[in-house]
Amino acid sequence: MEYNLLNIARIVDYIETHLEDKLDLESIANEVGYSKYHIHRMFTSIVGLPIHSYVQRRRLTESARLLIFTNQSIIHIALLAGYETQQSFSVAFKALFNCTPQALRKKKKFYPLQLKFTVDGKKHLRGDMVMEIKEVEIDRLLLVGYKADTQKGFSVIGKCWRKLHSNKKKIRSRVDENFLIGLNDYVNYSYENEQPGFDYYAAATVSNFSEIPKGMETKELLPSRYMVFSFRGRNQDSLQPIVDYIYKEWFPQSTCQLNENAKYDFAKYGEILDKDGNSNIEYWVPIL
Repeated sequence: MEYNLLNIARIVDYIETHLEDKLDLESIANEVGYSKYHIHRMFTSIVGLPIHSYVQRRRLTESARLLIFTNQSIIHIALLAGYETQQSFSVAFKALFNCTPQALRKKKKFYPLQLKFTVDGKKHLRGDMVMEIKEVEIDRLLLVGYKADTQKGFSVIGKCWRKLHSNKKKIRSRVDENFLIGLNDYVNYSYENEQPGFDYYAAATVSNFSEIPKGMETKELLPSRYMVFSFRGRNQDSLQPIVDYIYKEWFPQSTCQLNENAKYDFAKYGEILDKDGNSNIEYWVPIL
């Protein structure tokens, strides 16, 4: 597998230097001297995306970079990305970025949808997990659930969830009933403490704070803009690879700034599971 990893690294580098050229599976297979079948299977397995999807996402990400950081015309950027018309480019762009090229340029914010895949031993979020990255703006959120201080150890998080699942039907005025919230509240986070911790909430969203069940806490999140990362996964799995990707890879290459007046982030866990136990999960990060 290590040799295949080296070949994938060669392919990724080849793609990066030929993003403005015609790229197809045959030319890429010829570059590394393997069959199209082998390359397709290996690339999809290791990177998490078929080659054509990865190439499209990389091209459109670099197109977004040009829209924000240069004054090149949209038709010129479209041609560089391999599209013959501005219309076809705009359709593909909107399908991935949820806005037109013109709208993104007006926002002046760079969202790197697909970073270059690297084979370097670091933990990376598989590309196939991220289905969508979008910016949303919402009014306040009202949460009701159980709160714990992680300075006592992260086992308190599991205890919060067990209590919530046992008592969630007692929560009145629920909204968005297909999701539950796992909130990391960093307001009291101390960087000087040898064992810094934060408050964690396992909660449901509600329309008001009337009739709060005994033992539960409330939390109000003020209006904010958010970057929302959507994917599918198992609710019980650790989100650390997701968090590492967002804060160590995605944010450093974006133009987004964290909202210092909203010192938290949260995950929305879908309550509807498929046959494999996977659900829709979203990770929300407040931005300015």
